[in-house]
Amino acid sequence: MSFAGCFTYHLQRDHERASLFRLLAGTLSAGLMIFVVMALMPKPVKADLSFTEATGRAVIQHVSTAEEARMLALEDALYLAALQGGARIDGFSSVSTDTSLSDHFVIRPASTIMDYTIVNEVQDETHYSVTIRAIIGQKPESTCQRAMANATIYQPRFKTSPKVPAWTAAYSRVLSKELMTRLSDDPRLALVNAINKPFSPANLAKSNDEFDYMTLTNGKTRVAHGDFAIYPEILMEHKKTANGVIRQDRLILTVMVHAFHGSTYDPAFTKSVSTDIPLKISTPFKTLDQLSRASRTELAAAMSQSVPVVVDQTISAMLCEPLSARLTFVNGALSVPFGRDQGLHENSLAVTNGSETGWTVFRIANLTNQSASLVPLDKSRDTKALIGKSVEFMELSQ
Repeated sequence: MSFAGCFTYHLQRDHERASLFRLLAGTLSAGLMIFVVMALMPKPVKADLSFTEATGRAVIQHVSTAEEARMLALEDALYLAALQGGARIDGFSSVSTDTSLSDHFVIRPASTIMDYTIVNEVQDETHYSVTIRAIIGQKPESTCQRAMANATIYQPRFKTSPKVPAWTAAYSRVLSKELMTRLSDDPRLALVNAINKPFSPANLAKSNDEFDYMTLTNGKTRVAHGDFAIYPEILMEHKKTANGVIRQDRLILTVMVHAFHGSTYDPAFTKSVSTDIPLKISTPFKTLDQLSRASRTELAAAMSQSVPVVVDQTISAMLCEPLSARLTFVNGALSVPFGRDQGLHENSLAVTNGSETGWTVFRIANLTNQSASLVPLDKSRDTKALIGKSVEFMELSQ
């Protein structure tokens, strides 16, 4: 049975709850019944995830039905756990052919059980009880879980049209330094300076540096898993427009930041901001041309406006990149190749696609600066069957 979907619970199938609502229906007026149902309605579902414990009970009809009672008790516990995340109550009345009136209620949990583990089971002569610890809520589709990010910045690249003024071409390096300064000063980013080294994914991905000339002469700055490698690129293009006797020279400036995932150096994202800047106007009237021409100070200020925008876009994108990796088996435990340096803490949780539930949830068993050992919330899971699965970390306090 899958508990990731929406549970439907008919009160007529549960003797104790059905008795309660039949009693209410028989003794209270219709208006008072609505008031009672609204008063009993749980709080709305929370957007985040939370831990909860619930105990389900079932009657043992016969010794041979003990296992059936156990499954019914587990189902009841899962239902009660889901209800703790909120509920939707639907009701209607029906009239039979003999004009008798009956009320019907359907309670649907408004949250999803992402994962659970059985913490206790008790069996006596008449009942079977199962207590579970579950995570309820909804896994965010798109979240920015990182409080900060780590990045290494490599040598910038410049592409300049020969038609742009010489001083604007030289200003590309001023813009790259400005971008570097803003990245370094932002408290959301820990930046490593490798600005004198060109970015080469193929070279950085090599595991053997013994015979690599560039590495032996200049060294190599690698990027850890979960961090980012970035390099700026500044493009300056010339554009000429004409409208009758009026001709205009324009500078198309594009400031870009290319980001790559650490360790694999696969592309992560590219952020860019383009600015269309008028350089000069040519008309039959030279005085008008001189008066309309912007100064170098004004042009430099116009070119610099794109830098803080692209810096903010870059850092925001880093914070929204999920912290994910494929599980490996190291020293008898499931492991991921990042840790405290990437923002993990002892209460961080990871999720992956599950089998019995919608998701398998992991907690951190051991944490270092560059690695973390994980164990499933449900300890009965076969850990070796989880090797190679992709896990994603999220912020959640227990």
